Amino acid sequence: MKKIFHVTNKTIAEANRIFGLSKENAANEIIGRAHQAVKVYTFDSTNGSDSVYDHYLTNTRFIIATNDAITGVYEIGKLPGSNRSACELVRSTILRGLKEVYDHLYSQWADVEVTFAQTSLEIAMTKRAQIGEKDAAVLVEYAKKLSDLCFENSKRHKERSKLHRELIELERAFVPYL
Repeated sequence: MKKIFHVTNKTIAEANRIFGLSKENAANEIIGRAHQAVKVYTFDSTNGSDSVYDHYLTNTRFIIATNDAITGVYEIGKLPGSNRSACELVRSTILRGLKEVYDHLYSQWADVEVTFAQTSLEIAMTKRAQIGEKDAAVLVEYAKKLSDLCFENSKRHKERSKLHRELIELERAFVPYL
């Protein structure tokens, strides 16, 4: 389901000035681009929390508030009335924020990866111990242990895959700021 965005009059005026969109078509064009945009960064603002979205095909950057109001539209790499150093400051701030999120996520992924490897090793050692065992009670104990370990490893594998997908998505967000 698509989000329902609201476009402020200020944003329509910005789109009219920057991109040459007519006032009649600006809101629809902005909403269409926002639906195709990629979330790049979230920052705290006076309104709560705003997010930066980029639409790379049209080189457009959006500032979208938590209430789904599009409060700003800019060309990527430019801010109104700013010089190059201000743009560099914004770029470095976004890059630093992305790096912090990436480091935290990578740490989580590494922890899950280590746990997954340890459980896999324990599964292999249990299977090895099963070989040649004659006692039925011990075999049942090994089978239960293997069942529990495999279930645990399945959960770790899903968690590991989810974190890996998030890492890849975050790495893609880095590209415009490198």
